[in-house]
Amino acid sequence: MNRSFLIALGMAIAPGLAHASGACQAHSGPRAGVLLELYTSEGCSSCPPADRWFRGLAANADPQQLSLLAFHVDYWDELGWPDRFARHAYTERQSRRVRASGSSTIYTPQVMLSSDLGLHWYQPQAVAEAMTSAQQGRSTVDVALQAQPEGDHWRVSLQAQPLGPIAADAQLFLALYENSIVSAVKSGENGGATLHHDRVVRGFWGPWPVAATGAGKIMQVALPADAHVANTGLTAFVQTARGGETLQALTLALGNCSP
Repeated sequence: MNRSFLIALGMAIAPGLAHASGACQAHSGPRAGVLLELYTSEGCSSCPPADRWFRGLAANADPQQLSLLAFHVDYWDELGWPDRFARHAYTERQSRRVRASGSSTIYTPQVMLSSDLGLHWYQPQAVAEAMTSAQQGRSTVDVALQAQPEGDHWRVSLQAQPLGPIAADAQLFLALYENSIVSAVKSGENGGATLHHDRVVRGFWGPWPVAATGAGKIMQVALPADAHVANTGLTAFVQTARGGETLQALTLALGNCSP
């Protein structure tokens, strides 16, 4: 876990969350929100084009319909450029997701849409069709997300409430992301390049089991020292542990919550 974060996990409070005065919030409803994951690295020469494609999607994404998270992995760091956003935990997450699909090969850039790991960024039409199809369904879980600035941190409340029978292995996650990141790469496969990133995961919490009665958390989150509030946001999502199916996803931009 990044030491620049102050994290205080509160008690589980499902099914209800308090609504603090002045907080901003987002609510998914019964329609399925899609989560698109990109596994990438600043040390990977084939990743910058995928990052540009991902940024284009993020620029026009409806936060209730499409959430995007770029997980920077660390297995490229030994080739001359340590990615400052890479975490071994994200490499482990990618490995778990790949194993759940029945494969053993991890690579970058890799696109994941729910349990579908066979999509490719250089086939944008296929990705768009898959996202549209997923967005047309109804979800089995409703997600609510609320954030309020409190001094040097944010009070974040999140809740997942089943709308009917739900997978026994459903889990709730929360990610903090940052947009508009610029990196001047000095060495490695992308040496000399200036890279631009959006939806970079800067903090990641969970999983919390989603029982038949729901799940909820109250957290205190401090942004990384180098992050600007206007460029940050939160994504909450529910995903099954065994198959990696995304049941619901929702995004809230923190720039809309600042006083």
